[in-house]
Amino acid sequence: MALSTRHLILAARAAALAAWPLASWRTRWSVEMAHNFCWLYPTLRPNCAWHGPVVTRFETGRREVWLTIDDGPDPRDTPGMLDVLAKHGAKATFFVIGRQVDSQRALVRRILREGHSLGNHTYNHPAGWWWAAPRPLVRREVAWGGKAIETATGAKPRWFRSPVGMNNASVHPAAESERQRVIGWSASGKDGCPAAPTVVIQRIMASVKPGAIIVLHEGGSSRYRVSTLERLLERLQGEGYTCVLPEPESLR
Repeated sequence: MALSTRHLILAARAAALAAWPLASWRTRWSVEMAHNFCWLYPTLRPNCAWHGPVVTRFETGRREVWLTIDDGPDPRDTPGMLDVLAKHGAKATFFVIGRQVDSQRALVRRILREGHSLGNHTYNHPAGWWWAAPRPLVRREVAWGGKAIETATGAKPRWFRSPVGMNNASVHPAAESERQRVIGWSASGKDGCPAAPTVVIQRIMASVKPGAIIVLHEGGSSRYRVSTLERLLERLQGEGYTCVLPEPESLR
């Protein structure tokens, strides 16, 4: 469905360009507005699949969720998060930033050693302008982020997540060229900006159900990353949920 939508958008753009010389100014204005909407909406709306498929859940018959943690590795937060995950017997995927992988390789290897997995979160995490990044720059960010992980661990990542979940038209071709699937989420605490753990957990639990993909963050100015994770795991376990690493074929 996502690929069909993308093809329809491209076909509509081509038809509009072909008719442009014959159109009135009102028609041209309408076409321009429609074109801008079709380009901006799927780019600025996290997890939108207009430009290509975005995984936002996985199939399971049990009370299982996929916990993902963005923006590491962070020398302040990652060790504490790993300790909390081990304490609760939970598994997570860390979507890591390439330049931080280069400077924190021991932490990256510890993540894998303790049974977790890694995903590519670009090399520089250019969140402020990623939505408008041109194709060569997107390809470089995806490729360099994956290469940093491969250099540190000896294995290529299978998953990619855009900064802030914004996927412009260049993201899917770049991820596909690196054989990485684009991963979104279905339950977010919106903790990219500092927030109290209780608020973050309430936001997440409102969207949790079997097969949900949860996103948390590490690093930044918040002092509550580790405590938020611990309280979230306690809440999930209290409601019978287990944090697992899903099989690739179960992703939807």
